[in-house]
Amino acid sequence: MALDDLPLGQPRPASAATPQPTAASPTRWVVVGSAAIIVAALLTFWWLNRAQPIPAPLAPTTATDVAMEGNRPKRQNLNPPLLLDESDDAIRQMILALSRDPLIAKLLTTSGLARGTALTIVQIGEGRTPATPLKILRPATHVQMLGTQNGRLDPATYVRWDSAAAALTSVSPKTAAQVYVNIQSLLDQAYHELGHPDSFDDAFARAIRMLADTPDLVEDPQLLRRENYFEHDDAALRGLKPVQKQFLLMGPANRHKILEWLRALATNLDLKLS
Repeated sequence: MALDDLPLGQPRPASAATPQPTAASPTRWVVVGSAAIIVAALLTFWWLNRAQPIPAPLAPTTATDVAMEGNRPKRQNLNPPLLLDESDDAIRQMILALSRDPLIAKLLTTSGLARGTALTIVQIGEGRTPATPLKILRPATHVQMLGTQNGRLDPATYVRWDSAAAALTSVSPKTAAQVYVNIQSLLDQAYHELGHPDSFDDAFARAIRMLADTPDLVEDPQLLRRENYFEHDDAALRGLKPVQKQFLLMGPANRHKILEWLRALATNLDLKLS
């Protein structure tokens, strides 16, 4: 009888011989292996459920770690969707809801408003004067000079553009941004018809940058009288783009007012101007 088979509590006989080692029973190793697995499982369970320190959340290290919400408004659903060739009436209603300025109302009497807007912005961005699409806004009076053959630009000339500057800035840049977003698909179509593959946003940003690059003069420019036109006496001003020369004729007050409005509109559209 093996030692492990003795009844519990019964003294071992003195005459019993020391047993010789025998091969281990397969059942015994199954029991021992099972016990080891149970102990290992208990230790693993304790390890996984022991109190662990809660890591502190990492603070954002860059601006990209923080969700940034832009200023650009969401496009409102227009029902029915606007088609480029049939969009004039809808565009007029949107803009007239923002401003009842008589000069804006006069401008809206033209046809092909989306195409005219796209052409105007493209020409300004290229440095050209948008004389054709904006001919309805041309002042009735002409540039005046203080002098006969040369002299400074008459400051009274700037007054010719007061109405146009007031009309543009009478519209809130924020609400203008909403209308822009609503009709951008039309502006993109008209812009692509002119052979440009990028977004109208890019064209608009270029136009604003072109106007913003017009030098801010300390005093009224010196002019030279030529046959049927005036020319800048300063060679640097003669080298400006035509639209920048035209922008100078609006006067410093009107230029600052228009640029401030355009920059506010660009901010509301999340356009990059630099």
